[in-house]
Amino acid sequence: MSSASLIKKEIILGGLNCAHCAEVINEKVSKLEDIESANLNFINKKLTLNIIDSSDEELVMKKVIDIINSTEPGLDIEVLENAAMIKRDIILNGLNCAHCAEVISEKVSKLDGIQLSNLNFINKKLSIQIKKFENEKEIIEKVIGIINDTEPGLDIQINNENTKINKDIKKEAKSDIDKKDLAKLIIGSIVYIFGIYQTATGFENQFSDLLFIVAYIIVGGEVLLKAIKNIIKGRMFDENFLMSVATVGALAIGEFPEAVGVMLFYQIGEFLQGMAVGKSRKSISALMEIRPDYANLKVGSQIKIISPEEVSVGDVIVVKPGEKVPLDGVVLDGMSMVDTSALTGESVLREVSKGDAILSGVINKNALLTIKVSKEFSESTVAKILDLVENASSKKSKTENFITKFSKYYTPIVVISALLIAVIPPIIIPDALFSDWLYRGLIFLVVSCPCALVLSIPLSFFSGIGFASKNGILIKGSNYLEALRSVDTVVFDKTGTLTKGVFKVTKVNPVGISEDKLLEYAAFAEANSNHPIAKSILSYYDEKIDLDKIASYEEIAAYGIKISYNNEHILAGNEKLMKKENIFYSQAKEVGTVVYIAVNQVYRGYIVISDEIKDDSIEAIKQLKSIGIKEIVMLTGDNDKVASSIAKELGVDKVYSNLLPGDKVEKLEEIYKGKSEKEKVIFVGDGINDAPVLARADVGIAMGALGSDAAIEAADVVLMTDEPIKIAKAIQIASKTNKIVWQNIVFALGVKIIVLILGAGGIATMWEAIFADVGVALIAVLNAMRAMKE
Repeated sequence: MSSASLIKKEIILGGLNCAHCAEVINEKVSKLEDIESANLNFINKKLTLNIIDSSDEELVMKKVIDIINSTEPGLDIEVLENAAMIKRDIILNGLNCAHCAEVISEKVSKLDGIQLSNLNFINKKLSIQIKKFENEKEIIEKVIGIINDTEPGLDIQINNENTKINKDIKKEAKSDIDKKDLAKLIIGSIVYIFGIYQTATGFENQFSDLLFIVAYIIVGGEVLLKAIKNIIKGRMFDENFLMSVATVGALAIGEFPEAVGVMLFYQIGEFLQGMAVGKSRKSISALMEIRPDYANLKVGSQIKIISPEEVSVGDVIVVKPGEKVPLDGVVLDGMSMVDTSALTGESVLREVSKGDAILSGVINKNALLTIKVSKEFSESTVAKILDLVENASSKKSKTENFITKFSKYYTPIVVISALLIAVIPPIIIPDALFSDWLYRGLIFLVVSCPCALVLSIPLSFFSGIGFASKNGILIKGSNYLEALRSVDTVVFDKTGTLTKGVFKVTKVNPVGISEDKLLEYAAFAEANSNHPIAKSILSYYDEKIDLDKIASYEEIAAYGIKISYNNEHILAGNEKLMKKENIFYSQAKEVGTVVYIAVNQVYRGYIVISDEIKDDSIEAIKQLKSIGIKEIVMLTGDNDKVASSIAKELGVDKVYSNLLPGDKVEKLEEIYKGKSEKEKVIFVGDGINDAPVLARADVGIAMGALGSDAAIEAADVVLMTDEPIKIAKAIQIASKTNKIVWQNIVFALGVKIIVLILGAGGIATMWEAIFADVGVALIAVLNAMRAMKE
């Protein structure tokens, strides 16, 4: 059946963690009469359907969803309207209000034509995915309308060319200090100081009041205008409105110096906060300085400088010394040292030469390289890393979600409390001064903005994720960064994770013949096998094999191989093969995979093949235990003897051996028994064969994923190098980030609550209130920036 007669549908099954259930769903859906084909990708939890065009699409989708709900109830089912979507990035230059960013993000995500949206406040980028058959122009106009209504005056740039956007961000980052704002603050401060001087020297009169009003207009005029515009649009409770009401109220009751002082220090605080956020943006931007700005395309004998997005697969590019490699490819000519630190966090240079694969984002250090491009820019390593880090903010932690909900209720509650404090006491308390209680109520208004939390919490998580990426650790969301803090158990797959996954011959033990002859028999027996053990024997033999000399070949599953070679019958396999063929043999004492050899029914010796432990595996286990991990488990398909020996050498607490790939999920389920919600389990694997286990664990970590698309897809955390020692580093970064997050929450709420209580009691002044607002926000932002450092 041609694809033209099919309707393609995609369904995201959020929360699907059961690999067996996924298989059941896929099988049942595939059997539906109107489904031409179905494929459930367990890694990205996406069910892709091809529905026969003549079918009742609505009825078919209902049947599919019924199957999903009956097989695995409680999943978050999202039907994508069409597989193809229009992606657009919108840069909001000048966006410095974290609360406004939250409002914009929420409103845009609710638009009918938007499939997905994510506003990254740190790099001021709103990424949207528009449903294919929607009117793109109309949707973007609606989005811009929301932005302008929420935060007028932003410099909005729409682009789907990432390189240009990157340059715009850098340009914006360099101009975080607004000279006009600085000039207003300086002039307003001078006028305010002069007014204070007039008052202090006993000349308090209408002139000093006029000075205060002039200073107020200079410093706070823009805040008042924004507040009025927002009121007209029906938007209340933003920082401009609250600060305007508080300071105008103070002016109304004659507190001129305090009203102007509060507005002045609010603006100074906002200015300093903007500088701090700008500094953090630049620091994170520096951490992610791996995007190439151009590529040197070779056209005949000419070199043409173009955008990396314009280069196609198969094109030839040239990378000069000192330049970033713009796209993934294979070296055609040249030999050079490359700096991979931007991808891996490792400062040791690596050598590349003709025939070697090379990844985008690395820096060519000392010689010209000619490279044939193997992937388009959008599919390259550098693009995937940047996409993962930039969109990590879309997967929010429980703490972030709590703060978002909390801030929605906190401000209205405090504002209502301010109104009650200002109105009720003067009515019910005899001789109570209305101006006194109004002042107390105004203090509540100043403290009622949750900016310290709304700004610093996401910034802390994003800084932690950015710092982790600099160390070659990609964390796909703050939810995983938060989960890493509570890790109780780390489960390792053995091969390729704790061991190198490279099998080597470590012992040749002949009986009645020479070592060379035993190796010859083994090599010819294994010559037609693709098994890693066979390859290791052939590599060790290292001589040419004439396949014509092999008269017959039989592979006996789970036992070994039987061949005829030079009119001799050779058996090569495990102990079970020797027993099956009734051959008397002596058991090997060495630890490893043993291949026993018999020739013409006579035992001729054995060869031991071992998988080497990685250089840092033992230290990685020690570090994990030193940071408080209670249990370290190893899963392997090896036999008990090999598994126990490696487990003892590594120092792991528990080992499960003789496992088939499907058994690993079962073992993980066993490990989960008796654990509480706070006792998280990490599974560390290679990201390809271990996809179901990676998905089932609280946090799935893929090892050695440099250039591996499957690993990047499957895991929640991706280690770009082959070093298990980085797992402890990831947990340490997560612990530090979460400590900073809770320091900011406790500090911000603690100060605000204290000032609210003191304000209600008539002890705190507006000076304390302004500290509880912008002062606390500034300190919280500076504290959040610590997540980017060791």
